[in-house]
Amino acid sequence: SSGINAEWPLRPGKIKKVWEKARKNTISKAEKLEYIIELKGMMKGKVESLMFKHDLARVVQMILKHGTSEHNDFIIEELKPHIVELSKSKYGKFTVNCMLKNSTKAQRNTMFRCFTGNFKKLAVHADAVSVVDTFYNEYATSNQRTEIITEFYGKDLYLYRDLLSEHLSKVLESHPQKKDSILAELHKFSTVFIDKGLTGYIITQHLILQYVLHASAEQIHELISDKLIEQLVNFVHTKEGSKITMRSIWFGSAKHRKNILKTFKGHVKDMCTNENGYLVLLAVFDAVDDTVMVRKVILSEILENLDTIVMSSSGRSVINYLLQPRGKQCHPLIIEMLKPGDGNAFSKKESAVRSSELLACIASGLVSNFAANTESMLLDNATALLLSTAAMTVSTDVTPILQELAQLCSADHKFVEGITSHVTLRNLLSCENTRKRLSELLIDILDTDMVKVWVSSNRGCFTLLRIIEHGEADNHDKLLEELKKISFKAVSTSVGRDKLVEFLKK
Repeated sequence: SSGINAEWPLRPGKIKKVWEKARKNTISKAEKLEYIIELKGMMKGKVESLMFKHDLARVVQMILKHGTSEHNDFIIEELKPHIVELSKSKYGKFTVNCMLKNSTKAQRNTMFRCFTGNFKKLAVHADAVSVVDTFYNEYATSNQRTEIITEFYGKDLYLYRDLLSEHLSKVLESHPQKKDSILAELHKFSTVFIDKGLTGYIITQHLILQYVLHASAEQIHELISDKLIEQLVNFVHTKEGSKITMRSIWFGSAKHRKNILKTFKGHVKDMCTNENGYLVLLAVFDAVDDTVMVRKVILSEILENLDTIVMSSSGRSVINYLLQPRGKQCHPLIIEMLKPGDGNAFSKKESAVRSSELLACIASGLVSNFAANTESMLLDNATALLLSTAAMTVSTDVTPILQELAQLCSADHKFVEGITSHVTLRNLLSCENTRKRLSELLIDILDTDMVKVWVSSNRGCFTLLRIIEHGEADNHDKLLEELKKISFKAVSTSVGRDKLVEFLKK
């Protein structure tokens, strides 16, 4: 024993020399294991002493990464009594995360037992919170996740943790009388997370979310601080973070909302194209009365990045929501997610007034962009539907889009015959806002040869029928004259042809 202690001051240097050999990529796996066995012998009983030095902590991380399960057992056994303190260390936390990553399920269960009862104090520690988050997010079983979260519900509930859930709604079903005490605990921790700037972790977001999902509008309003507002933009892209941000917008004052919007500046494109971030923008459109501010911060950036945004499913949802808030393009589940913000105390404008003001801000920008990109938008079902929805909805003159569509139909019959463009034509020729103008533009470009080509196809016949059946176009008679020149007996039969012939006989 005394010999070992006498030699100890020299051992870190020896350990590093062996580690330098072991970490080389040029040696075989067998050689690497030999060095690891040698290191294990040198480190036995002393692993914890190495852990608080950055360079020596890397020796342990190398053993965890390249050693066997038996070697990992050795490291975990040595560090078990110190794992909580290690998690709080600037360098030690990396080793604990490395242990989690390279451990078996049984080894992780051992580590979990070391953490149990300590998750609360670790989650509010600037270094240790990353360890708790990694365990919770990547490795914990469902039961372990519940145990972790219920530590934050208070001591009396923690006794029944095996019967609880990480989702507070389920806990309150069985323990409704505990709501106030649980919310008081969650409020305390939420405030600490916000004040310490620890909101970038899924576990801290989950806990804040459990609070704002069950707190009253007044309690949520009290939680919204300048510190929370400046952190929101950093987590709008997560499922939990977007829901927290939406509630901060709904239950924040006009001043809060203004400050929140300022933090979004420069991030709007990313929010539009993110599966969670875009929901925050829908909440803004629903709740913020200051549409001038929304135009300056949100809508201007949307218009600048429209080409990218319309290529994304969530981006199209943003544009569709501006065109038709909670319309048929808005999924019922999304409408349900937005309902908690309805009737909030700080939104004074009528919804219809707010949405018409927002649409007026982007209408001309949408029309000019969609007119420039009509051809590419018609090649995809989703963007073609967005194009027709915009043309049918905005009150601005949409002639540029309709002209581009008519030109494409005259240049290439595939735009009449193709399913996506055919549906677009059908929608626009059926809509009161666009029917007359598009009919006139199409008739202008149709000569005798083109009419013959259109009549030869089923969809072409249906398009011609839609142009003439309402009789609104000023040049309606010109098309009728062209159709009278056609010998329909020579045209192969189709549903569209038969309907067109029947209409012309009237």
